[in-house]
Amino acid sequence: MARPKQLMRFFIVIIAAIGGLLLYFLGKDEKKKKKELEERLVREDEARKQLLIFISGHLPNINIVVSRFFSHLKSLANYDGGYFTNYELSTWKISASKLYETITDKDYDNIGLDAKDTNAIKLFQDYYKNGHIHRNKYNKEFIIHELKMYSSFFDNIENRKLDVQQRTAIVTDEDNNIIIAGAGSGKTTTIVGKVEYVINRYKVPADQILLISFTNKSASTLASRINIPGVEAKTFHKFGKDVIAAVEQKQPTSFEKDQYTQLITGFFKELLRNPAYLNKVASHFTNFLKPVKSQDEFKNQGEYFQYLKDQNFSTYKAKSVQYRNRITVKREVVKSIEECNIANFLLFNNVEYEYEYPYIYETATQAHRQYKPDFTINPKSTPIYLEHFAINKNGKVPHFFASKEKGHTIEQATKEYNEGIKWKRELHTKYATTLIETYSHEMFDNVLFDNLTRKLTSAGVQVKSKTPEEIWKIISESAKDEVDSFINLFQTFITLMKSNNYSIEDVRNKNKQTKDKFHRQRNSLFIEIIRPIYEKYQKFLADRKEIDFSDMINKATNYISTGQYKKELRYVIIDEFQDISIGRYQLVKAIKETNPACKLFCVGDDWQSIYRFSGSDIALFKEFEKYFGYTEKAKIETTYRFHNPLIDLSSNFILKNPNQSKKQLMGTSNEKSSTYKIVYSISENQDDTYALQNIFNDLLVSNKAKGREIFILGRNSFDIDRLKNEEGFFTIDKAKETVSYTIRTNDGETRRLTAQFMTVHKAKGLEADIIVVINCNSGKHGFPSGMSDDYVLNLLLSEADQFENGEERRLFYVALTRAKELTYFIADSSYKSKFIIELEVENEDSEIKKCPKCITADLALRSGVTNGREWAFYGCTNFMYGCDYQEWV
Repeated sequence: MARPKQLMRFFIVIIAAIGGLLLYFLGKDEKKKKKELEERLVREDEARKQLLIFISGHLPNINIVVSRFFSHLKSLANYDGGYFTNYELSTWKISASKLYETITDKDYDNIGLDAKDTNAIKLFQDYYKNGHIHRNKYNKEFIIHELKMYSSFFDNIENRKLDVQQRTAIVTDEDNNIIIAGAGSGKTTTIVGKVEYVINRYKVPADQILLISFTNKSASTLASRINIPGVEAKTFHKFGKDVIAAVEQKQPTSFEKDQYTQLITGFFKELLRNPAYLNKVASHFTNFLKPVKSQDEFKNQGEYFQYLKDQNFSTYKAKSVQYRNRITVKREVVKSIEECNIANFLLFNNVEYEYEYPYIYETATQAHRQYKPDFTINPKSTPIYLEHFAINKNGKVPHFFASKEKGHTIEQATKEYNEGIKWKRELHTKYATTLIETYSHEMFDNVLFDNLTRKLTSAGVQVKSKTPEEIWKIISESAKDEVDSFINLFQTFITLMKSNNYSIEDVRNKNKQTKDKFHRQRNSLFIEIIRPIYEKYQKFLADRKEIDFSDMINKATNYISTGQYKKELRYVIIDEFQDISIGRYQLVKAIKETNPACKLFCVGDDWQSIYRFSGSDIALFKEFEKYFGYTEKAKIETTYRFHNPLIDLSSNFILKNPNQSKKQLMGTSNEKSSTYKIVYSISENQDDTYALQNIFNDLLVSNKAKGREIFILGRNSFDIDRLKNEEGFFTIDKAKETVSYTIRTNDGETRRLTAQFMTVHKAKGLEADIIVVINCNSGKHGFPSGMSDDYVLNLLLSEADQFENGEERRLFYVALTRAKELTYFIADSSYKSKFIIELEVENEDSEIKKCPKCITADLALRSGVTNGREWAFYGCTNFMYGCDYQEWV
């Protein structure tokens, strides 16, 4: 019994010892934790004290930056300081950024700061993170306040009452401002209001405002309308010239722009004396001038025929045409791109031919007309016939050969066409006449002319190429308009190249990126042609120590950028900003970079950007913020010139180009109207005389011309020559560019009107009661002009301006919107331009019948008497291109 008791006591002792040890160590650990807690509290207290000291040390700076930000918000009671700009916010944030980074992760809520200091820090952090929100809120309130405060001021700008959009645009005083305006919306008046406002409101010295317009006349007009001492309006070139003169201490010698066309023409003619150069030019005209397209690229027959007209796919062979008992000479019209190229090949290889000349044997029946092969070679001796068949390698015809009105499929159309081929082959076999065949697929396989040469030679036809001199003589005589346009293209290309600060090598390198092989080769040849012209032009300037406008802008930009020219400017205000070029942009950018607080106020209408030939690039308007930085956009959309339905019609027309800015033009009255009329000529002689006479008769007989100003507008300056006036209807003063017309009414009253002729470019910014636009026809020299939209210009233009006929569409819009009351368009009924066709489609009340095969072509009433029987039918105006659609009356 004793042993178990001893063991029990032993275990009790052991347990007690362990418990004691546990209590000892637990007590010791508790003391340690308590000590550590006390030490941590001491450290935290010390850290709070240090943080308090640290924060307190920065509080003066925090209060300063808070106060500075609040000063940007000006006085919320009276807004004395004006508009809070993005530049002011940005510079504040830059100055406060280090302070913000220093305190941004600090816990300052419980370090002993008083409430005022804590609120200051929180306010600073809020301003820094949400400054843009505070700025926007303030500016919205500021604009409301400013419109009230300056209400009476804006009631009398040039004795006019500005509308709300104009007022808002003026008081919005951001770093960069783009005002998107409409035609006749008071752009210049808005600029006058802006200048008067900033001088009155912000006490800006007149010499710190740079006011720029694009022409000497518009700059002079702008300065006279502002009429404030010290405020001077300049063109970009005048400003550039002043910069150069200030740096070099002498006036630069500038190249006279009036010499440009004559000089480039002279260089071109001089170079043409070189056989190798002449060969390149002749090759460009014969092989590349007009881009070849497959018929399968067109939606319908009418679209294809319109392309033939727009690109003027007529041969270089001159044909005599009788019109109004007069013989005139015109280029031969053929029915396809391929036939045009074949005809020119025959012409330039001394192969005599007639197009669609009646077959030597009678084939006409009661159901079919006399057979006319495409080409009759050697028509005065033993003829050889050439038929060009519009089929691919599989024998299929273009998709639009299928007649929708007959419900034909492409298979049926192909079968019918091939039956026609078979009939022609059998006919030639029957009469033992020689038939040569060519096919569409040969053109696109690049073997057409090699095959044709071989076939002609085998048939005994001598193929001997004319010399480049002979070819050029034919082209320059039959297609003088295309040669003139080619020279104009040189001028536009050189201007754009110099404006962009490109070299010939830069252009070559850019062309290497052109994906389409044809256009890459075409561009390459054009660059070879223009390079020596450009080099001669540059040498001419260097030898005479002259600079042209592009040089002037580029040189001034360099002087400003390098700090050699310094001038304090607070505002740069630019009128007609849609016409700015890359070179001019770089000049403005240099001004802004050397005057960071300077504000930019630009007014323009991208719908009226029409000076691409002088270097303008619409991308600078469309992507304004990308080029200049933070921007406020405003619109002024009330037109004071014209009314509906012309407002809606013109807006819908220009917005067919998706790259144009969207805006909603509004008139000032629903009771007034402005409209248009299309007057059709039937001249085969490029003569608008009779159509204009009809218009003037209508105006004088109805007395609508009384007290009215009338403009006659042409796409080109030489369009006035379309008024041939062979019967002396008009009195034409070419020096004054006026056209006068007189009638005598039935009651013996003499009525007279005088109209001013000018190009659409010169009419920009002007207005008249009545406008007459002549030559609204297709072709390289029509409206749209094919030469002005030449593909090679894409090497120098941004993608924003590569919509088909984009520049020409804007130019047509300018013509459309010059009239207060009425616009007339004169168009040849058979050669009307695509723009006229668009207007016809838009006009739901039009009585013009359209061809169901060509879609856009008209059906014209034709009538006559045959064998004593009267007949009449509606025939397609594309009949000369092969459309045989008829509706018998």
